Formats: sequence, structure tokens, C-alpha cells
Amino acid sequence: MYEYLDYTSPLDYFNDVVVQYNVDRPKHTKIIIAEMAGSIYDPDVALPSDNTIIINPNFKTKFSLPFSKFHELQHILTGDQHKTYAFSPLAKNDAEISANGYAFKMLADFYFDENTDRYSKLYDFMAYFGIPMSLENAVLKNL
Repeated sequence: MYEYLDYTSPLDYFNDVVVQYNVDRPKHTKIIIAEMAGSIYDPDVALPSDNTIIINPNFKTKFSLPFSKFHELQHILTGDQHKTYAFSPLAKNDAEISANGYAFKMLADFYFDENTDRYSKLYDFMAYFGIPMSLENAVLKNL
């Protein structure tokens, strides 16, 4: 069924996932997570051509930081090398839907243990990670 992951924080889990991805990557393609303070309106950004995620700690969003990081990581893993992705989880294009799905799945793997009925705790999960109800169907599809 589901592998139980023993992490105390979703950010620790994210960091471990990045470390695991980087183990098999050549040095020049390792994923880099950088923090750059901007205004409250400057979103987090994924730069697939540089394998870099830029996190703005001042960006105001209802989505949790772990969700944002996993969302941007998916852009790095599958992104078009000639594009830059600004955090936009409510967009309807395929790249954003894919990034959301990856984030939902990864966070669900962190949040739920192997004995939990994921569907019965759906709303607790969504509230914990700041996922709006408008994305309920997308979350259900990826659990």
C-alpha cells in the first residue's frame, strides 16, 4: 500500500526528496533551492534550465511553503528547459495541473500513514497545507 515516512516536518521531507534526486544527477544538473527575499507580490519561481527553485520568504499566499516547494520541484523535474514558472497553482494549463498533482501526492505521502483512510481525512489534509476547496477534485484525483 503506502510507504510510511517518518519525518517530523514536511520541509524535512522535501529536503530529503531533493537530496535523493540529486544523488543520481551529474554535478552540473543538481537541483538548487535558493531563497531570495522579494516583495509580498513576488511569487516563488522554478527555472528548469538552471535546475533552480527560488523561494521568496515574503511572498503572501494561502498555500503552505511545503506545497509551494513541491509544486516548483515538479516544474524542475518535468519542465520545459526554455520556460520559467512562477508559482501559480490555480492556473489551468497542463504544467500547473501536473505540478499540483505532484505536490498533492508528495504531501499526502508525508501526511498520511499506511493505516489512514486518506479520503476520510481529506479536509484536514487540505487545511493543513493551505489548499483551497476549489482544488478538492484535483486533490482527490491524486490521493
